[in-house]
Amino acid sequence: ERLLELLETEFQSDDEEDDDDDNEASENAERSYHAVSQIREWVIQRYINRPLLLESHQNRKFHIRTYVLAVGDLRVYVYRHMLALFAPHPYAASASKLDDQRAHLTNTCLQAKSAGFDESAAVCLFWELDLPRHKLEHIFDQLCRILADTFTAVSSESTSFQTWSNCLEQFGFDFIIDEDCRVYLLEANAYPDFKQTGDQLKFVVEGFMDASVAMAATKFLLDDCLDEQTTAVASTACADLLEVFAHKNERRW
Repeated sequence: ERLLELLETEFQSDDEEDDDDDNEASENAERSYHAVSQIREWVIQRYINRPLLLESHQNRKFHIRTYVLAVGDLRVYVYRHMLALFAPHPYAASASKLDDQRAHLTNTCLQAKSAGFDESAAVCLFWELDLPRHKLEHIFDQLCRILADTFTAVSSESTSFQTWSNCLEQFGFDFIIDEDCRVYLLEANAYPDFKQTGDQLKFVVEGFMDASVAMAATKFLLDDCLDEQTTAVASTACADLLEVFAHKNERRW
């Protein structure tokens, strides 16, 4: 209810300003309209108050960081070696615990400067989480479908998402899992913070970089530029990239 009140107040304020501009030149009115229309674009996410918690990690909330490669115009690949980023404090779904941000925020960049920061407790490999293999695969399947749906949506919005046939782009996607192992998209980062991986698991980023370069070589270089050995090396490096989307809704998942 409080959120609705804030939104209504904002809209009423904008409407009053629009009334004051009625006598201005049409050019100024048009600029005002575009400014207000952008202000009124809201993204509201439901807070997942019952996230998946693992006793092996002291029931601390976590999210999944997934590295994604978009190639040309347009094929999208997910890198299988994903990360689990944990909050430093145990989580409790209670209103009395809302002030403890360290139980709710899972970004390692917020923890790294804290005294006693333990990187090994903050960042782990997704496939090594204390869950049955079939649950990990179920989570991964959902994640891939969400990625496919996301790029299906944005690929039709040429004004806000543009691709180039001879380029590739790296993304960092964040997901959260609820207690029933349902996966939700948190955000997509066009400039992923690779530092969140940390030093101990930096091989994940290094592998993603190797795979990205190998994919670029196989997609953009002429076949006669790649000898048999180079092609074999590139193919091995790309083995952990799974295609989840192809342009024109040619779903690969």
